[in-house]
Amino acid sequence: MDTYKLGEMEEKFAELIWQHAPVASGELVRLCQEAFSWKRTTMYTMLKRLCERGIFANEGGTVVARMSREEFQGARGVQFIN
Repeated sequence: MDTYKLGEMEEKFAELIWQHAPVASGELVRLCQEAFSWKRTTMYTMLKRLCERGIFANEGGTVVARMSREEFQGARGVQFIN
């Protein structure tokens, strides 16, 4: 799996998190419902994918960024070059 390659919706979801991080997971469910018309389960599935890649973490119900947007873009560039 390309750790730093995101699909279109993953990219939009990541942007939403970066805009609001740290954010309570319940609030993130609400934001995703408004922005993407997602159900709670869809949000958690997408969040799990991005957490497994080390970009975000769900720490006790609060979603935090493990990488800033700039760090992510830099890592994506390095991965592309390699």
